[in-house]
Amino acid sequence: MAPVDTLSAMEVVSESSCRFSSAVTFSGIDISELVGVTVEDDYNNNQKVFTTKATFKTCSKLQPAGRRMAFRVTSVDGKRFMIGSHARPYPIISEKNPYPERPTDAVLKTVTITWKSMLPMLLIEE
Repeated sequence: MAPVDTLSAMEVVSESSCRFSSAVTFSGIDISELVGVTVEDDYNNNQKVFTTKATFKTCSKLQPAGRRMAFRVTSVDGKRFMIGSHARPYPIISEKNPYPERPTDAVLKTVTITWKSMLPMLLIEE
């Protein structure tokens, strides 16, 4: 993840890809399983709108106070994608914190990143 105000080097190249003109520092997130991502599209007032959702389990805190974040995900074949950009609308972070009944139950929180935009999840061109 990276704060959106550090993504000024991000350039949207096409409707589905982007590139960075200079290096951007991303912070890693410790996750317990693979990240599940879905991209849905719909029309709103004759305008195509994409809803990208990424869901994963972690014990990390993701919401720095007052900072908007964008996310880079890597597919199993090594391709990198961006969820979010330096411009509005920004991704929304939702966290579901479990309080288990038994000591053997999982205590990892479920995080869902939702980005509703006129752009889908963007392939990062190297």
